[in-house]
Amino acid sequence: MTRSYGNKEITFAALAGVLYAFFGLLHIVEGLGIDTGMAGLLFIPGDILGGFCLLVIGAVFLNGLREMLQGINAGVSFVYVGILMSLIFMAVYLLIMGGNLLDSFLVPDDYEGWSVMESFRPGIYLGLLSLIGILYWKDSFSSNEVLVFLEGA
Repeated sequence: MTRSYGNKEITFAALAGVLYAFFGLLHIVEGLGIDTGMAGLLFIPGDILGGFCLLVIGAVFLNGLREMLQGINAGVSFVYVGILMSLIFMAVYLLIMGGNLLDSFLVPDDYEGWSVMESFRPGIYLGLLSLIGILYWKDSFSSNEVLVFLEGA
């Protein structure tokens, strides 16, 4: 059974996948010590493992996009998982940001000259894209469309 998805769902999966992969690569490149000139502007730290996480999320979205373009029902599952992963990483980054902010009030000497924006990460604003996507398409994406085959059934 196949389904053709609308342009909005496909555009969302493509945009999210490309952005996550792009920012993941920038994280990794900055982590390797190569100055891209975009690190300060886009709040990208040199973080190889964080970049790898963003690359994985991007790959999940892009795999969902590939299957959606082929009309495979399971493609939407990859988009759901990509959204879930991105929202979890956004929550983790927000908790780290809040913890650093709280720590700056408790131990102000250790945080002289520090700004809360130093804890800001692309996972936060990319997670907002996923939040908007899931709120916009919450009725459009349906788990009833995904077929599950049980072995021996």
